[in-house]
Formats: sequence, structure tokens, C-alpha cells
Amino acid sequence: MATHPRELTAPPAVLRTTALRRSFGERHVLDGVNLEIGRGEFVALIGRSGSGKSTLLRAVAGLDDTVDGSGEVLVPERVSLVFQDSRLLPWLRLLDNVVLGQSGAAARERGRAMLAEVGLAGRERAWPHELSGGEQQRAALARSLVGEPQLLLADEPFGALDALTRIRMHALLRALLRTHGPAVLLVTHDVDEAVLLADRVLVIEDGAFSLDLRIDLPAERTAEHPDVSRYRARLLAALGIGAPVTSPASLSGRTSS
Repeated sequence: MATHPRELTAPPAVLRTTALRRSFGERHVLDGVNLEIGRGEFVALIGRSGSGKSTLLRAVAGLDDTVDGSGEVLVPERVSLVFQDSRLLPWLRLLDNVVLGQSGAAARERGRAMLAEVGLAGRERAWPHELSGGEQQRAALARSLVGEPQLLLADEPFGALDALTRIRMHALLRALLRTHGPAVLLVTHDVDEAVLLADRVLVIEDGAFSLDLRIDLPAERTAEHPDVSRYRARLLAALGIGAPVTSPASLSGRTSS
């Protein structure tokens, strides 16, 4: 059976996995994964379909009780998740969705403040079906951050959005992270998204990390930054797309087992 995450109390790491293994029958999906994420660090995880990305995220979240596995997962006390679909409950108004699981006037005030932060002030009594897809994801971000998590787990939260909405959501997420400061583990298929958001990008292949690439770019970065294309090429090469790239000294990637 899979191991259960335990609370991590020793700084500076917010998340640590040690020799993490997960299997589905005879198929080994995670093969001894060692991962450490520091306080406030943004780590993106990319890889082909079936490489183990979502399995790793579910293991960290403690959502894989029925999976065979071993190893250790250490997490902080406050962990939150956000998914590709907003998972708003259709029978609850927006504010009630954001503060779901919390009670009292103080919680509702925090919920209103979070809705204002994501640009949904005045929409507290809206029903989920009255919101656009982008607005629903804004509400999902508000819900994921209202409890001030130390670690935010994000499973392709912008994957279903159109390109322009996704750009706006990237800017919003950066602003929210500056204010609230959780560490982030983002699973994404989008190499550009990983480069534009993360401090580090991990490439996972056959259940193990094949590349750990530090992204040495300003926090407020855009696709027009001259180094973005080189980071993109390095990651695509690691994924087997395009020719291998000889990275400049500034591209501080390293392979890991």
C-alpha cells in the first residue's frame, strides 16, 4: 500500500520525498523519486503522458491510498490543491465555495478579501454557472489560497483555458504568490508555462527525474525575454523534441536519478 504523507517540521524544505515508489500491478510508475522544494519555491513538473507526473502529485497530496508503493513523503501542515477544472460546487454560491470547510465571520471576511484579490469583488453571491471558465479558475485559486497554505499543488490549472486567458492567469498567479508566498508544485504539459512561472523545472521520464533545470530569469518575465527560447529548447530536447541543445552557462540544469 502507498505510504501516507507525514507533516514536515524541519526547515528549510517545505516538501520532501525520499525513495518514493509507486506501482500499478507490474508497472512501476515512480522509481525511487527524491524531491525537495524549499519555502516559497515554485517547481514545475513536465513530462510525457504516463511519465508519472500526476502520480507524483497524488502521492504528495495523499490521494493514492489504493496504489502499491513505498518511500517517504514529508509535507507541511497546510497543503492546498487546485485542478484543471474549478471543482466549484454548483449548489453553493461563490463565497460559500471559497470558504468551504471553514466557518465564522472571520473566514467569510477572508473569503471576500480573496475574491477581491482575484478580481471577483462583488460576485460573492454568484452561482458557478454564471461565471466564465477564467472566472471559475480565479475562484478556484481564491479557494486554494484562502487558508494561507504553505504548499500549493497545482494539476494543470490553466490547461482548459484559451491562450489569452491563460496569459492573464499567469500574471494573476505571480501576483498572488508574491502576496501569499506558498511553495508550489505545478504539473503541466506546457513547456512555455513552466519556463514563464517556475524557479525550477523538473523533467520526469519513466518515473524518475531526467533533468532538474533552474530557471534564472526575473520574477516578472515574459516570452520575449532573450533567454526564454533557450530554456524552452533545453526542455524540449530533454523531452525528445528537437535537437539537443548545448546550454550557456546561465542555463544551470543538472541531471538527477
